[in-house]
Amino acid sequence: MATFRKKVHWSIFWADILVISVSLLVTMMYTKSLFNQDFNLIDLGLWAFLAAGWYFSSKVNMLYDEAVSGGNFVIIMLKIMNNVFLQAILLVIFLFVIKYPYYERQFALIYITLLSALMPVEKYLYKKLMERFSHRGWTTKKVLIVGAGQVGMNFYNFLKSNPHYGYTVVGFLDDQIKPYLNGQYRGNIAQLKEILQGEEYIDEVVVALPNRASEKISQVVETVNNEAVRLRIIPDYFQFLSTKYGLDMFGGFPIITVRHEPLEEMHWKFVKRAFDLVFSIFVLLFVCSWLFPIMALLIKLDSKGPVFFSQLRSGINNKPFYCIKFRSMTVNNADPAKQASKNDSRVTKMGKFMRKTNLDEFPQFINVLIGNMSVVGPRPHMVQHTDQYSKIVRQYMVRQLLKPGITGWAQVNGYRGETKKIEEMQKRVEMDLFYLENWTLLMDIKIIFLTFWNTLRGDDKAF
Repeated sequence: MATFRKKVHWSIFWADILVISVSLLVTMMYTKSLFNQDFNLIDLGLWAFLAAGWYFSSKVNMLYDEAVSGGNFVIIMLKIMNNVFLQAILLVIFLFVIKYPYYERQFALIYITLLSALMPVEKYLYKKLMERFSHRGWTTKKVLIVGAGQVGMNFYNFLKSNPHYGYTVVGFLDDQIKPYLNGQYRGNIAQLKEILQGEEYIDEVVVALPNRASEKISQVVETVNNEAVRLRIIPDYFQFLSTKYGLDMFGGFPIITVRHEPLEEMHWKFVKRAFDLVFSIFVLLFVCSWLFPIMALLIKLDSKGPVFFSQLRSGINNKPFYCIKFRSMTVNNADPAKQASKNDSRVTKMGKFMRKTNLDEFPQFINVLIGNMSVVGPRPHMVQHTDQYSKIVRQYMVRQLLKPGITGWAQVNGYRGETKKIEEMQKRVEMDLFYLENWTLLMDIKIIFLTFWNTLRGDDKAF
């Protein structure tokens, strides 16, 4: 399965590179015809730069994992558009650095338009082609599943509903006859050797037995190895793993990590912290130096009370810290744990403007400089809210493994502000976990850009 998966993975990648090459070639031919220019090494360098960028952004977005496993076509399209967006950023960076006179805004616009149009067409045609190959049996492999419990049936249903994956289930072995197998029952586990030595050739055996059946699993492993058939084992605890799980050896023991976190690695921690320092120092020196006095004057003229407002919030590893903001509410005796809502009477006139434009968050760059916040990360919640939601929202505390941020992946995807329903907080947590497992520096830059863009166009949840 792994070999077939890799083949499909690379075939999709090279199909993407073909589309990138065609889009870039057409754009270059049109542009060079206007200036009567020939192709040169800069063109080749741009192609290599964009192709490499596509590959790495696809790995980060798990685009090929989604495509190979027959993921939802809409989700694949969203990931394609995400990749196209990153291509636009890379192209702008290349044009800015090289400053080639014949590559201008028109060049970038044509290339991104072609890429946006051709990529969905390629993905649709590729999907149809794989389905045709599978239907004709050209890529089909026969699989025997040992274990007809929930895990085995789920795996069977997955292969059945994704024929382009290239596998056909020839039946099940189980020590109990399951009435729902509809003729797929081939016998008990002791008959495995007999079936493998039969006339029907079986490519792979997949074990889907519970961990408590270790003795049975050992027998299956020995039998299959003696018959020169490939063996796969689905661990019974796979439901606890994320799509970013890791497998390592530690002192001779195989250790499965529930989720891979890029920021656990020291070099990526250093990169993120360095970016935070550079970005926050830049903002504090060139923006906050003149913004703070103006905001202080306007806040004082608008209402009585201090300019700044600090509140105890949950930080990394659930350690509390004081988060600094411009005061946007009147000084009152209301419950401090109450979330701000639309048309909240506590919010001042100046506060409404600050919240709408995110200006109230700028003092948090001081938190970033100190080190208890990051520019990008899960938004810090009040300590009371952390205690409350940790008891009712699934995996809520996992988000506390990261430094909280001024902005975050959940916020730029519409999950900011007041959460009236538990489902809304659950979705926000899921977004934070996605960020935890998929962090890259490019993702941080993208989130900062989207935060700025959302501020310009207005956000209905900014109140």
